[in-house]
Amino acid sequence: MRVKRLFDSKDLVLMATFGCLSSLATLTTALIPAPLPGLYGVIAVPIGTIFILMVKEIVGKIGAATFTQLISGILSTFLPGGPPVKFIVIPTWVIGGIVIDLFFYATRHFQRSRAFYGLVGSTYNIPGDFLLYWAFKAFLSWAWPLPFFLYGFLAIHAVLAGMAAIFMPNIINRIRPIISQ
Repeated sequence: MRVKRLFDSKDLVLMATFGCLSSLATLTTALIPAPLPGLYGVIAVPIGTIFILMVKEIVGKIGAATFTQLISGILSTFLPGGPPVKFIVIPTWVIGGIVIDLFFYATRHFQRSRAFYGLVGSTYNIPGDFLLYWAFKAFLSWAWPLPFFLYGFLAIHAVLAGMAAIFMPNIINRIRPIISQ
């Protein structure tokens, strides 16, 4: 049997829908008065993680997470909230999608456990977080000390995304009968 590698219309609609839903979580920055940038992550990071991993599992093709994150990044660029350096949003989100696609591609022949999802969830944001840190420093001349960034931004995002990702096997088992129809 030949493996389908190209996205069909169902895949594209699903990825675009989940990308849009994921980016809507960025609006929480504009709605919640956060004393520090990045605290919106308490809501946005777990929601975004669940949506991106769910669409990756449902579509199951290489590039699904990257395309979904591209849609999410484009929409997040134009919505209020999110990082103050808007032009860096798309590359930051896309890098996360690439990391997820690489994890899934590297483990395509193995059973995926809660630990796998937790690892993917806690690491896919790290390259993008460092890109944001660099952008804050380079373009806004504003950056936290590195230890504060590592704990107050990167570690919190990793923990939130990892905790959300641990629930992916349960979510996938519940939606699989609906999706397979």
